[in-house]
Amino acid sequence: MTNSSNPTILMTGGAGFVGRVLCGKLAEAFPLSHRVLLCRNGLGMSNGWETAVADVTDFDAVGMLVSRIKPDIVLHLAAQASVANAQNYAEQTWRTNVIGTMSIGSAVARFAPSATVLFVSSGEVYGANLTEAPTTEAIQPLPQNPYSWSKFAAERVLYDVLTTDNKLIVARPFNHSGAGQDRRFVLPSFAAQIVEAELGLREPQLQVGNLEAKRDFLHVDDVVSAYVGLLRASPRLSRSTVVNISSGEALPVSYYLAEMTKLSSARVEIIVDKEKMRPSDVSCSCGDNSLLRSLIGWSPKISKAALLQELLTSWRNRYG
Repeated sequence: MTNSSNPTILMTGGAGFVGRVLCGKLAEAFPLSHRVLLCRNGLGMSNGWETAVADVTDFDAVGMLVSRIKPDIVLHLAAQASVANAQNYAEQTWRTNVIGTMSIGSAVARFAPSATVLFVSSGEVYGANLTEAPTTEAIQPLPQNPYSWSKFAAERVLYDVLTTDNKLIVARPFNHSGAGQDRRFVLPSFAAQIVEAELGLREPQLQVGNLEAKRDFLHVDDVVSAYVGLLRASPRLSRSTVVNISSGEALPVSYYLAEMTKLSSARVEIIVDKEKMRPSDVSCSCGDNSLLRSLIGWSPKISKAALLQELLTSWRNRYG
């Protein structure tokens, strides 16, 4: 980083679930920084972030912004984040996830050639090579769907397009959740349905997908703390670093559902919905977090039980 105490920070995807949390944590971590959020509209900004309105795939607009502010740190989160939506809207997924990343990468290479870039990829890129054992960064990615293929392609775009003086951190987070996450995702879907059943807003039935799949979940705050820690550690990292962000423990989706129902007064019937089954679902997705621990001394602070309770509470509050 050029200015370690008061860097200029550019971030994409700050209006999303993770981005909103990260905006606040970056403001705390770098209080003297100049912080700029690139987004498609200027709504809902806070924590002292300047808003730059543009589409991430607009090469000219992104180039003009980067040339103006010359960021020391770039965090690229903007993406089509839903695997299910990526299946249905593959062209849009590739456009956002790959063309948008190329737009950011080429602008940084031209106008901020010594900036540190943190790109949020996904543990999904390991795809068919995910096994029961926690997956390390040494495992070759083998994507299985438009979302993971586009994320893996975007990693390569940045590796090729950025300069040798740019520092690239590729974060591969596994599943994470928390209050405010869209109900398209599995744990918020469970929580929303349970609370609706509690309140009599739906029949006491839960529509679910594959409950036997094993998943490695973190709280979003633990994921964000890893991002901030990696940025702080960036001066001592190599030119290109790929790192998993995960708990290292995968449990069946049925476990998360059972624990959530224990926290509710509702008695619900579980109904498997074939529409919620993903055609390329892997049986177990678990990341090895040894490298992350060694790089920044990170460990998850929020338990799975606390995560599940938070999700239920957030939906109860939403319904008043």
